[in-house]
Amino acid sequence: MLPRSGPDESPETASFVPFRLISADVGRDEASTLSRRILGRNAAREATAPDLTLLFDARCVLTTRPDIGLRSCFAPASHWIWSSPGRGGEGPRHILVRPAEGRVVIRQGERRIALRPREAAALALDNPAEFVLAQPGRIDVIELDAGLLPLLGEEPAALMRVIPRSNPGLQALAHYGALLLRGLLPLNSAELQALAKAHVHALVGAALSDLESSAPVAATDRRAGRLAAIKADIEARLDRRDLGVEMIATLHGVSARVVQKLFEGEGRTFSDYVLERRLDRAWHRLVTADGAGLTISAVAYEVGFGDLSYFNRCFRKRFGRQPSQVRAQAVNGEVEA
Repeated sequence: MLPRSGPDESPETASFVPFRLISADVGRDEASTLSRRILGRNAAREATAPDLTLLFDARCVLTTRPDIGLRSCFAPASHWIWSSPGRGGEGPRHILVRPAEGRVVIRQGERRIALRPREAAALALDNPAEFVLAQPGRIDVIELDAGLLPLLGEEPAALMRVIPRSNPGLQALAHYGALLLRGLLPLNSAELQALAKAHVHALVGAALSDLESSAPVAATDRRAGRLAAIKADIEARLDRRDLGVEMIATLHGVSARVVQKLFEGEGRTFSDYVLERRLDRAWHRLVTADGAGLTISAVAYEVGFGDLSYFNRCFRKRFGRQPSQVRAQAVNGEVEA
């Protein structure tokens, strides 16, 4: 999925350092902002990817050189399909994914799971996997080697299962991975890098093994998981003017009343939530470069409104200002995304 170390950067000779891959669509100012967000004052080597689609179509991917299979994907797309390895065996056959921010729905064949922030799941990539991300900020990925973790092939029941954020193995893995990706461990030899990769796999194994002894999921957790999956599907369809509770209920195989009750548990209706998300997306378009070339009406239609007057009324009621005022203030630097 990502280019490997160059010929003069083999694992036997290279220092172990953070490495940023920047999308060719990212300008220098945005690249600097991403760098500060990702690494603070820590240094990292950098490369643009003009001919390469980054994992999850992200704006930036933080990895390491030499590559030991760790990825943090920043500003990922809301929809991504991970194809299965080709006949030549290129690409990983197993991965672990963990949204650090936002929610992710994963579909693979007839199976479907929803991950909340800091939850994770391991997947076999023998079939394509579809990812729908809601409010995505960052998603972490580990490419797994079944040779280092036989559990992947021996216990298929451990795959496509939610690993809760409270899982001790997952918590240790998250902290260890952060140290590696920020270059805070001096792994400047092939032997140390191999040990680090083995330790990553051992922590993944601990997280998966702990699932077998975990208590049954509480009804409240099941409801929260279903609501997260529903919100992710709403996010992926906000631009559709025919988006409604019946569509989402049919997609999830439940009645419209079940969907409404899930939102009532948050003190609002399905329609309230959809309107809120459309207005939030419109605000983002109006105050960022993403929507700089769009008219107000184009923004309204892009986020799913079919009537400009209704959009203007709802926008003013929500934010206390007209869309045109917000855009003008954004140009003058008076509002932020």
